[in-house]
Amino acid sequence: MTMTTMYEKIKDLAAQNRVAKTKEEKERINKSMLQLQEENPEEYAMALEKLIKETSQHIEDLSVAEQMGEVTKIVSMSYIAKEYFGKSRSWLFQRLNGNTVNGKPATFTPDELHTLKNALSDIAKRIGSISAVL
Repeated sequence: MTMTTMYEKIKDLAAQNRVAKTKEEKERINKSMLQLQEENPEEYAMALEKLIKETSQHIEDLSVAEQMGEVTKIVSMSYIAKEYFGKSRSWLFQRLNGNTVNGKPATFTPDELHTLKNALSDIAKRIGSISAVL
């Protein structure tokens, strides 16, 4: 069994568990998870760690979109994408929303996230300086 196969089995069982409605379904899924763990504890641990990291990254990416909230309506995302990233508005929204691109969720790299923070800070300063002189 390869790590990918173990990973896919764990991911599939986790998805089944989220939609399971009965105690019997949950017990069957739990039994299957334990069986996978017993088959190859090391591979199971590696696959589970990969899934946890992906889930953690997904949660972090969702937090970016949630934190942006109404800012995406107030500030021009097209401007930010073009001026700060040299990219299109759709590129920025793909990362904000974690859209699937080329078969995997689009995310910000740490450098891109830093650029986004700097862009928002820069725009806030510009708006603040304008409001101060009005």
